[in-house]
Amino acid sequence: MFRLSKKTEYAILAMQYLAEKSGEPVSAKEIATSLGISFEFLSKSLQSLMKSGLVNSQQGIKGGYHLVGTPDVISVMDIIQAVSENVGIVECMTDSDCVRSCTCDLKDPMSVLQSKVNEVFTQTFLADLANETQNNQILKNDFKILNGIN
Repeated sequence: MFRLSKKTEYAILAMQYLAEKSGEPVSAKEIATSLGISFEFLSKSLQSLMKSGLVNSQQGIKGGYHLVGTPDVISVMDIIQAVSENVGIVECMTDSDCVRSCTCDLKDPMSVLQSKVNEVFTQTFLADLANETQNNQILKNDFKILNGIN
């Protein structure tokens, strides 16, 4: 099954968290604690995001990380590329040294599928993820109200 790495997953989660903070600087420790993820691993993702220019950090007591762009212009593909992940659905989509490359019957159909996956990542923005999170929270709250759960 196609799967993003933990580094990429944490980077996407961190970016979503920063988007929710609307430009307010947030420490890596706060992000890790709030999301329940490894501080050390998150720090590596944040470093990659900084190098790519998607986030910036501010030193000092009121310092922390914040988004450089707005959530409606930062795509999931931007984040994936920032952490240097190859998003190949099969090995030959990211590895040009495949020995069966010239004779493989799956290469062309997989290439079409790969393009569609890339398109979804490119056309999905942080704002879209935040909207889905808000919609899910509304549904959870509605469910609790309907079922008399506090």
